[in-house]
Amino acid sequence: MSDTTVWSTSVNTSVPANPVAGLTVSTNGGAATSVALKGVCYSPCPMNGSNSYGPNIGDWFWDSYSGTGYSITGWSALWARDLPNIRALGANTLRVYSMLSRQLNDDGTFPSPWNSGHLFTHTAFLDECWNGGVDPIYVLAGIPLPQAMFWLSIYQTTPQSQIEFWKNVLQETVAQMADHPAVIGFIIQNEQDSGTVTYGSDTEDVDFWWGQVEHMAKIAKTAAPNKLVGMAVHDDPNICGQAQSHMSQCPSLDFWGVNTYQTITFQSVFGPVPNVGPGYSGLTGAALKPVILTEYGIPATGHQNPNDASTIYADATTEGNTAAVLDNMVPQVYGAPPPSPQQPYPIGLSLGMYYFEFCDEWWNQGGSPNIYTWWGGSPSEGFPNKYWDQDGFGIYSISRGTGLSNDAPIWGNNGPNMPIDTQTPRAAIVSSLQNSFAKANPS
Repeated sequence: MSDTTVWSTSVNTSVPANPVAGLTVSTNGGAATSVALKGVCYSPCPMNGSNSYGPNIGDWFWDSYSGTGYSITGWSALWARDLPNIRALGANTLRVYSMLSRQLNDDGTFPSPWNSGHLFTHTAFLDECWNGGVDPIYVLAGIPLPQAMFWLSIYQTTPQSQIEFWKNVLQETVAQMADHPAVIGFIIQNEQDSGTVTYGSDTEDVDFWWGQVEHMAKIAKTAAPNKLVGMAVHDDPNICGQAQSHMSQCPSLDFWGVNTYQTITFQSVFGPVPNVGPGYSGLTGAALKPVILTEYGIPATGHQNPNDASTIYADATTEGNTAAVLDNMVPQVYGAPPPSPQQPYPIGLSLGMYYFEFCDEWWNQGGSPNIYTWWGGSPSEGFPNKYWDQDGFGIYSISRGTGLSNDAPIWGNNGPNMPIDTQTPRAAIVSSLQNSFAKANPS
């Protein structure tokens, strides 16, 4: 692959009350072009699989491989099914949660030494996304560093061999993909934050957490200086409210990634947040960075009664209710003011978003957290159908491939158990995102 891409971010503070971020890409040494990220989260776990399985840990993107007496087929059938629909959506980028150069052993243990197992590559998937530079889909690759790498109390009891595995695999994986033109950058951890370690009174824990964030980010940035490096945290406004001094000590991060599920405005993200903090737009100095909504989604299905599964809304109703929320929320990501009666708030730091998620295999299966209201509470007016149904995320709904029983395994004959799960588009949601993406322009 001879093509190259170089990515860069910036923040214009000429209007201090509304800093404006920019994202550019230079292809093959050409002039920098502005980009607005119009993305979807893509973790195409087959039904009856799990993104937490060892050895893959959520990595469904590795190349097929073979050796003496064996041949292992990867999951290219998933990409062949999905990438045309992702392009038709108008998306120009994907967030994938795991790409790893090494995987755990089949029994979930760590290889020793760390590089003793198979060296996984991801060239075929990235090449399909790049598409020869024609209508490319850029990939924000996740390296799923675990809690043990950021929480001091866990780190102290984790075997050094596991810590070295993750540090080495982080460096090796990023270096392996650093020159691929489809790669926009890397996310070094997902939601490993908390009110006890990311901010708060325990300064030792907080100092360690942020120190590890910068340490891991620097490993990635050193291995891929032309790509972006970030992390994804919850939309907890206390992070900006209490940890700004620590945030200013992370020069290796190019952006703040925020996973948010707001349904009225994004003021809790961009701020100001009364009695809590300035939000990301109110940060100053080295802490002020562009923001990517690394997850944004709302339940696409719902129940009238949280304790009665028979009261599921009809598909057209649930899709319509979800799309109505998206029609108001997604344009805000790209600079539109919040709808009345909400007051406008600074949103110029937004580089775009990744909709959670493309399809809902992980949620729509037995044993998943597909309970109706996981907090056991009363209806919430903020959700499209008043309840949070985790089985309902997804632009496409999923069912087993023709001829496969619901409990059929995902593997067969050293490769995926065919046929691949079938998808049904949630038409109103597809239309809503298509319309918003079509209108989104880089700032």
